[in-house]
Amino acid sequence: MLGDRDYRFDSVESRGDRAVAAFSWSSADGQRHRWAQALRLKDGKIIDIQDYANPRSAAALMRLRTAFG
Repeated sequence: MLGDRDYRFDSVESRGDRAVAAFSWSSADGQRHRWAQALRLKDGKIIDIQDYANPRSAAALMRLRTAFG
């Protein structure tokens, strides 16, 4: 079987006007890959998005940004 597979939506964490969505997938060799996107929202729309290779880092930075502005 070629290509990536077994896509998963792992978690969503939100605080104030920010959210982090974490997801993962398996490559053809069976290795699990994880990724996250940090979102900033305004009036129900995404106004900023950043990609993170480490979902825990994305969530920690979101917590810091909401705590300290």
